[in-house]
Amino acid sequence: MPEIPIDFSCKTTCAFVPGRSHLKTQTPCQDYVAARESNEVTCISLANGAGSRASSAIGAQVAVTATLAFVCKNFESLWQNMDKHNAKATQRLVNRCLDAFRRKSAKLGGEINDLACNLSFVAYSRGRYLAGHLGDGVIASVDADGQLQALSHPENGELANSPLLLTDHKAASRLRLYRGPIEATTGFAIISDGSAESLYDKVSGVPAPEIEKLLELNATLPRKKMREVLGDNLQQSIASKTEDDCSLGLLSILKP
Repeated sequence: MPEIPIDFSCKTTCAFVPGRSHLKTQTPCQDYVAARESNEVTCISLANGAGSRASSAIGAQVAVTATLAFVCKNFESLWQNMDKHNAKATQRLVNRCLDAFRRKSAKLGGEINDLACNLSFVAYSRGRYLAGHLGDGVIASVDADGQLQALSHPENGELANSPLLLTDHKAASRLRLYRGPIEATTGFAIISDGSAESLYDKVSGVPAPEIEKLLELNATLPRKKMREVLGDNLQQSIASKTEDDCSLGLLSILKP
């Protein structure tokens, strides 16, 4: 592997909005996306709660919070052990989320299945990225030549149109991990299935050009302004085209 640069920095912006179906029924948005920076790691994570589960909106927040904390704390061990212990790495992450589900469900007086959701994340540290994906939605990346591609495509469960969820007994074996040097990458986007209806071509498997434009804006605009731009974009251009909730997380690499 080539020598790893250590002087890149990055910017994140996240946004989520309820879909038309939830606005009509006045139910909570079941998407959640957030970012965290600690231990020289910057991470974005997104979860989409299962529509049929009673507390999946809460579960999405719990899973994202647990993932951000775990990945920021354990980036180095996850990176170093992926080749030989990939199964162990995925099991550790799933277990962390399930432990958080158990604590939350005990407080709510329900079951952990009530909190079921999928999960995706991208983390950056010292010129390297680490990403993970379980279920539908998309992880997109843009290389130094502006080439947009799907780093990770949507994946359903064993039955057609059945979601892959963190509470599934095979979740750890279905969670896909990716890693690599940042040298040829300018940014990443994590996209929920609702947003993917506008931002991902299911036939070609290629994300929409809007992703590249949003990552470029994220790299240059002030943080407050970019949050407004992303929120407006989700609300007006993306959520209006689907009944589903919509969320999007951006991580732009700022090269010296």
